[in-house]
Amino acid sequence: MFTRESSYRNRNEKNRNVFVIKLKLGNKKEQFEYVYVEEDGTVRELHNDEIEYLNTEFAPSDGARPYIKSRYTQLTPDKKISGFLLRKKIPKGTQIKKSRSKYLEIRSLINVYNSGKIIYLQVGIYSVKIVGGWDVTIGNFNFVLKNRRDSTLVSPKTTKWRVQSYEMGQRAKKIMVLDIQKPGKYEIEFSNQEDLRVRPSNLFFAKLFEKEIPNKNIKIWIG
Repeated sequence: MFTRESSYRNRNEKNRNVFVIKLKLGNKKEQFEYVYVEEDGTVRELHNDEIEYLNTEFAPSDGARPYIKSRYTQLTPDKKISGFLLRKKIPKGTQIKKSRSKYLEIRSLINVYNSGKIIYLQVGIYSVKIVGGWDVTIGNFNFVLKNRRDSTLVSPKTTKWRVQSYEMGQRAKKIMVLDIQKPGKYEIEFSNQEDLRVRPSNLFFAKLFEKEIPNKNIKIWIG
């Protein structure tokens, strides 16, 4: 037997409200209360990093908090169907694919303090985006990818074309570009994360009232 419980609640912690998702699981990850809807409309189980993400505490105004769809057909502002969804809200008969828990999927968010994560990359050019806001200062923030087979190092290049978009239902800003010339498993190592500063909006008047996203909660998206 297993128990499961989810709740959204605001609680007072050090005189501030905190956005919380509480989840109780059994031994089977397949019974996790949430699943993920991909951009093509398919549904899959969550991997461990996403489960950890949903169990993270966020302030209500934190742009990095998870985007959870209220229904399967709900779209993001940029017309994407992707996002977290309660399992019980999946249309009947929908197949739920298993997650690849061993390696972090490219479409996942990576916390900038989670050095050592393994991702699999095919040959190609990838965008690196900060997720959670459009007002982004990177300072000396950087990371390097190490090929697990031959120890080749790949460093991203900073881009001047900082395009704004949405990824996984959240505001995102392109900051770097990755050129992967060998397919394989890569280990990511971050540096100077404390230089990152992110606010939800880049509008002057909005910034007067918005708080910065806590540095420890900042995540990137590679894709």
